[in-house]
This record gives sequence, structure tokens and C-alpha cells, in this order.
Amino acid sequence: MADDRRSSPTEDVRRLYEESESRTAQAMEQLVSRQSFGELLARVTENVVALTKIGTDVFDLAIRNLRLAGRQDIIRLARQLARAEDKLELVLQQVEGLHDRLESGQESDSGGSRSGSRSGRANRSGGNASQRGTRSGSNGGERSASRSGRRSTASK
Repeated sequence: MADDRRSSPTEDVRRLYEESESRTAQAMEQLVSRQSFGELLARVTENVVALTKIGTDVFDLAIRNLRLAGRQDIIRLARQLARAEDKLELVLQQVEGLHDRLESGQESDSGGSRSGSRSGRANRSGGNASQRGTRSGSNGGERSASRSGRRSTASK
């Protein structure tokens, strides 16, 4: 009978494990339910974000000291390139306008024999002088096509 009352070692281990699990769960619930836990979690999150920022700043500084192009350098170059493209577009529009004025002067000298070709070219170039400032970079293919067409007709 003494053997029946005694439990096996595996049952003892299981019972002890379940007790420790329930006690740990109660302790964790008490810990999480406190307001101080939320404050601690917020401070840990702030520290992780601050350390991440410090890490990226150190990495950027190391890249700069190695004289490699960093993120800020690439952004600055992209802005300069966009400004240069805008200025080039304005110059191109001025050249197109001067080219059209020159052609219209030649047409009036020759008696208007080329008036049909001029109107077709004006349609390909994308508009008149009032539309010059409205072009954007998205129609770059149209500009290059009209320029190549103009070069081929001008060289004939």
C-alpha cells in the first residue's frame, strides 16, 4: 500500500512543472499589469530608436571619412541634376523657338512654299511659346523624338 500512495518520479516532475508554470504566469501577469511596466517599455523603445539613430550617424560619418558618396551626397547630387535638367530644358525650348522663328523668316522669303512642313513640326514639338513652361520630365521621349526628327529634316 505504501507503493500506491507514492507517486512515480515522472509524475512528481510533471506536478512541479505545472506548479512552477502557474506561479510564473501569475507573477508575469502582475508585472505586466503595473503602470511602471508600460513606462519601462516606452523607455526601452526610446533607447533602441536613439541607438539606431546613433548607429546610422556613425555609419554615415565613417562613409564620409572614407570619402565615399553617402546618402546625403547622393540626395544633393540628385537635386543638382534635376536643376541642370530644368535649365537644359529651358535652353532647348528657347532654341526651338529661335529655330521656328528662323524657319518662318525663310518661309516668307521663299513665298510660303514650306508652310505645310512647318505646321507638322509645330505639332511634333509639343506646342507654342505659351506652353514652354509646362513641359515636364515625363515626356522626355517625345522631346528626343522631335529633336531627332528635326535634325534629320535639317540635314537634308
